[in-house]
Amino acid sequence: MGRTQIGAMSKNPTTEQEVKSGFRLAGGWLLGIAWFGLVLWGILESFGTDANFSEGHHPSRVLGYVVLGVAAAIFVATANRWKRVFPGIMLAATLGSLLELEQGHAVNNPSVLIPRWIAFLQLVVIAGVTALSFTFKKRSLNIVDRIALLAFAASIYVGGNEATRQEFPLALLVGGACVLAAWGYDEVQRRRRPKDSSSHPNHVMA
Repeated sequence: MGRTQIGAMSKNPTTEQEVKSGFRLAGGWLLGIAWFGLVLWGILESFGTDANFSEGHHPSRVLGYVVLGVAAAIFVATANRWKRVFPGIMLAATLGSLLELEQGHAVNNPSVLIPRWIAFLQLVVIAGVTALSFTFKKRSLNIVDRIALLAFAASIYVGGNEATRQEFPLALLVGGACVLAAWGYDEVQRRRRPKDSSSHPNHVMA
């Protein structure tokens, strides 16, 4: 068997590698679901009422804020792991915004009316972040990226409340602006790198 054939075989993923990749993907989704559950728990404890819980349990704001803080820390620390599924999540959010614009109400609750001008603004922001999410997928996320994505995730919750109250979606606009700023920051840094690397050898030679 020639070297070319051996090289071609080594490049083909084995069944074991495919199984491991599948387990990693499934594990990532399960951890993502667990994280969303943690966030929901924190939100209910922080902002919920007794009616949101079974009889005998009273929401604790302190506990809720601690849980949300833990969720935020996990979100920032593991950003490079879940960034691959972020575009898919944003595509689903874009579809939801399109449906809200067409139907004039929340997708999961037809009784909650959403003015079309608000739905349109939401669609513009979410579609823009969706487009930018594909650029995050291709690179390692820095601390600016992570904070921006955390701010955007928080803005979705706050923006949802603003939309149901038919208020201007300021939070979502701020969250989208944070993502845009993080993308712009990375673009500036990438354009500076070639100049820095090209000037470094001259500096050493001098």
